[in-house]
Amino acid sequence: MGVFETRAPDRQAARHGHFMTERYSYSLDLSIVVVTYNSRDYVPECLDSVSRAAGNFDHEIIVVDNASQDGTPELVRQQFPNVRLFANRHNRGYAQGNNLGMTQSRGRYILLLNPDTVVRPGALLAMLQVMKRSPGTGLLGCRLLNADGSLQQSFGFEVSFINEAVRKFFFNLWDDYRFPPAGWILKRLHARKREVAWVKGACMLLCRQAVFDAELMDENFFMYLEDADLSRRIRQLGWKVRYTPEAEVTHFGGGSTRSNPGKSAVEHRRSQLHYFKKHLGRTHLNALKCYLRLKMRKNILWLNVRQWVGWGSREQLAEQKLYLQEILSLTRNFH
Repeated sequence: MGVFETRAPDRQAARHGHFMTERYSYSLDLSIVVVTYNSRDYVPECLDSVSRAAGNFDHEIIVVDNASQDGTPELVRQQFPNVRLFANRHNRGYAQGNNLGMTQSRGRYILLLNPDTVVRPGALLAMLQVMKRSPGTGLLGCRLLNADGSLQQSFGFEVSFINEAVRKFFFNLWDDYRFPPAGWILKRLHARKREVAWVKGACMLLCRQAVFDAELMDENFFMYLEDADLSRRIRQLGWKVRYTPEAEVTHFGGGSTRSNPGKSAVEHRRSQLHYFKKHLGRTHLNALKCYLRLKMRKNILWLNVRQWVGWGSREQLAEQKLYLQEILSLTRNFH
């Protein structure tokens, strides 16, 4: 077993000198942590791809299953006997699942990987080489691709009310509608290595010391924005968050959320509110609340019109309205 040799920047080392050395002990090059929830359709290809990509390293693969109902843990046990499986009895969320995997890991580097991904050949080697060539890097993201091979937004700017609006109303036009100007700018931004504010959680390579210095993921994020929060806290400790286009991973998206998009939307807004309160302060939080209230009321009004004129299933429209009302209630009660 080795002891991790990378050090945080000197100005932070003294401040955090109380951290336990045992946290940084390792016996493998790489630990790969995959958190699953009803991911049976995706996880075989994901685990096959990452096993091939990590074949030249001393590595382990850890799957943390969050009480899947579709047979995901049984499939992993049967088809991937070398994977270390931790099956939770309840869905504890993405952050808590990753934290369990990281605390059980033994790797010098830890890769957090979504189950709805396929790691392309050479990607892990490229990412590890970038980490080793870039002292002080605590977190590294890669170039994410959609199923059709097109570019997917892989990192972002500092989370704020304005930047979130730009991402939603401009860059998301590429994901949703293939809007050429948005795609051109995204391709330019993703063409070279760079320091970034945060990287998308579908594929994140972490320096062991950095993530334990940051005290792992904030489990108040059930899903969404835990990647931006962790990136921010790692940077606050003096580590760098970087992106490299040298490694590519296909990310299908929605592998664990497609079965209940309404609930996912509620958790997304809950995470947004928590992030704004935690990092941006009361003014930004109140602005977000105001925007969400207006948006939810507008959407509820539109659903009422659709119900009145008979556009769509009444049951589905009623279910959508319940989730919108839950988000509206969340904005009133979140303090």
